[in-house]
Amino acid sequence: MSAQVYLLTGYLGSGKTTLLQKMLTHLRAQDCKVVVMMNEMGEEDIDGEQLQGFGFPVKKLLDGCICCSIRGEMTESLKEVITSLNPDKILIETTGVADPIDVIDGLTHPELFESIDLKGIISVVDASRFLELNSRFQSTSALVKTIRNQVKYADLLLVNKVDMTPADMLEKVQRKLSELNPHAPVHLTIQSDMDLHTLLSVTRLTEHLAAQREAVSYVPVQKSIGRMSPMDRLKQSLGMNTSMPSLFNSIETFSYPFTGPVDAAKFEEFLYSLPKNVYRAKGYVLFHGREQLISFQHTDNQVHLFPFENHGPKMVAVFIGEGMNREKMITDLQKCY
Repeated sequence: MSAQVYLLTGYLGSGKTTLLQKMLTHLRAQDCKVVVMMNEMGEEDIDGEQLQGFGFPVKKLLDGCICCSIRGEMTESLKEVITSLNPDKILIETTGVADPIDVIDGLTHPELFESIDLKGIISVVDASRFLELNSRFQSTSALVKTIRNQVKYADLLLVNKVDMTPADMLEKVQRKLSELNPHAPVHLTIQSDMDLHTLLSVTRLTEHLAAQREAVSYVPVQKSIGRMSPMDRLKQSLGMNTSMPSLFNSIETFSYPFTGPVDAAKFEEFLYSLPKNVYRAKGYVLFHGREQLISFQHTDNQVHLFPFENHGPKMVAVFIGEGMNREKMITDLQKCY
């Protein structure tokens, strides 16, 4: 059975560690096998020391951000944790400057895709500082983009420190959050205190929205300002509500297990032809006429293929993106055999 993974994100000082402590208190009473993974940017672990008394294993990732410099360490740590401890749940607290897209990249290693179940991305927002942080940094800076992505890709938003936020400011914060992520449930909290059964019942927003679209054959289209998209025209012709939620603005992942060797040239062409809303593709594949397994990576239209001596990993492709047309991608993959 796969381990349930909860990803806690949010800017520095928003209240993530306080929430994590409350979750651990709750899970200890439920007799769950839990492992905590914590990321600190410096060489010294501060928050991790506070968690030792809960009786759960704490894996510390220090001196780097799990979305970049120690992403590989996180993947290896997850493999080790799953193999040696076989937990029911894994709680991952990211550093305050981690971008969720890159963290999920680390979670979706092909050797992990059957072992973990990402239950949800929980973003803690400091209501008292959110507007200031967005205005303090240039809108084009990497940091403000990260702060907004922590909201944009959340499956649940916990708006914290509302007791320290004037009512008019809180209203502006909620409007801004709704602009960035109109679909995630929002919970207003003081000291990150909310119903933990509700929190642990979080589901990926992509799964919830996909269920609402089952009646319509969906071809993802990026909406243009001031023009009705083909999808909206289709909904209108069917008498449907054109405000039905879009799968854009929510990270989704899926895996494709290869059924045998593929043609090298066709597969490489497939990777280069992936649309821009597919942010990452990676995995292991076998080419016709070759005995050596191939490891592949695709990022921003850059493709890397290199031999992989270990035949242990399964032949599988993992994709990360927004509004991906899975059916078309699978059809295109099947043409590579």
